[in-house]
Amino acid sequence: MSRIDDMAHEYEHRLMQRLSEGDEKAFRELFESYYPKVRAFVDCIVKESDTAEDIAQDIFAKIWERREFFWGGEIRTFGGYIYKMARNAALNHIRRTVNINLAQIPQIEERVGDESFEDEYYAREKELFIRLVVCRMPEQRRRIFEMSRYLGLDNQTIADTLHISKKTVENHLTLALKELRNALAVFSVFFFIGQ
Repeated sequence: MSRIDDMAHEYEHRLMQRLSEGDEKAFRELFESYYPKVRAFVDCIVKESDTAEDIAQDIFAKIWERREFFWGGEIRTFGGYIYKMARNAALNHIRRTVNINLAQIPQIEERVGDESFEDEYYAREKELFIRLVVCRMPEQRRRIFEMSRYLGLDNQTIADTLHISKKTVENHLTLALKELRNALAVFSVFFFIGQ
């Protein structure tokens, strides 16, 4: 960690301590720093701006209600904690409102090798996030993307199977990849703020 990272980490710890003591200014500072990231992250998953805003506000309301746990407990970083809250809140929203059985999402492959725990954790979180974004795509785009990426079918085979043109398949794949690139940019920024 660089000296600047150490200072930022130390400052965040002081904010967490002040938050746990009921300091509204510390809460406001954490809110202003993290709220836009939380909202953008949740919006990538739920795809509804108003809902994402409601979820993000609810997360911060829960943080204020549980403020005494932010010092001397198991919470090491505010960013890591809020990332998990945002991920879980988005998953819970999907479970309640969308007819998607998350157990049917293709399983994340077990990885073995020389990866560190942090690399493995990041890879698993990223894969879960990708699969959630894919689940929330329009039905035909999702089917085409899954046939291409998860089943390994070429564009012409997908077109023949779905009785659509190859160009339509290509357009859907282009849109799906663009959506994933945008979502992953938000994921990467948000995921690493807590690390």
